[in-house]
Amino acid sequence: MILLKNVGFQYGNRKILKNISLSVQKGSFYGVIGPNGAGKTTLMNIITGLRSDFTGRVYIKNKSITEYKIKELARQISVVPQQMDIRFPYTCLEIVMMGRTPYKSRLRALSRRDMGIVRRCMEMTDTIRFADCLITELSGGEKQRVILAKALAQQPEVLFLDEAFSHMDIYYSVKCLNVLKQLVDEDGLTVVCIMHDLNLVSSFCSEVVMLQNGEVVRQGRTETVMKPELIHGTFKIKVAKAGNSGLAVLPEL
Repeated sequence: MILLKNVGFQYGNRKILKNISLSVQKGSFYGVIGPNGAGKTTLMNIITGLRSDFTGRVYIKNKSITEYKIKELARQISVVPQQMDIRFPYTCLEIVMMGRTPYKSRLRALSRRDMGIVRRCMEMTDTIRFADCLITELSGGEKQRVILAKALAQQPEVLFLDEAFSHMDIYYSVKCLNVLKQLVDEDGLTVVCIMHDLNLVSSFCSEVVMLQNGEVVRQGRTETVMKPELIHGTFKIKVAKAGNSGLAVLPEL
């Protein structure tokens, strides 16, 4: 689905990303992890077309990202950013309806099929009860679920999430991750998710990309990357295995 070749990026003389090459396969759930400043968000912004001032090449379905028109790219990928500052008092239904924009002409109203997709995505994220509420009146976690519903309504082939669960309580974090995993397993959706919660990464991701200082430390199956020695070397914390997929952070550094 996605191929990166020698991708680099820098602010002035400060190198943020250093010759990153990696691939993302269709129908997999990727976790992107690394300490603050590792370059995770910058990397995602490059892959999703939000930054063009980088070196190297990015391909989506064997086509350079620079060759995609905005509407065409929006049919391939959707993004749930770390924060989304919405100041206009749209209803939550209106926000999710925006996810269908790549599929309609400017003057055409949404079809019955479009509205069915919107409703299904709101039901999956438990936001249908907010349909008539203003997005500006919701809590941070509720807003994130509405934005997730909007991203799913785009029906992308690849969904990118940048700390998309940071304001959700543990119940909705797990609920939304279960929804995404089901879409990966049953519909072939590809998910690329930046997360700090290593337990959630271990539990839901099939592949992990570990970054440190702008470089890929390790990429591969979750069980081969989420090892205590690798985590200690990257995050400077000690962890121990807790069951088949869980991790327990030890009190000493």
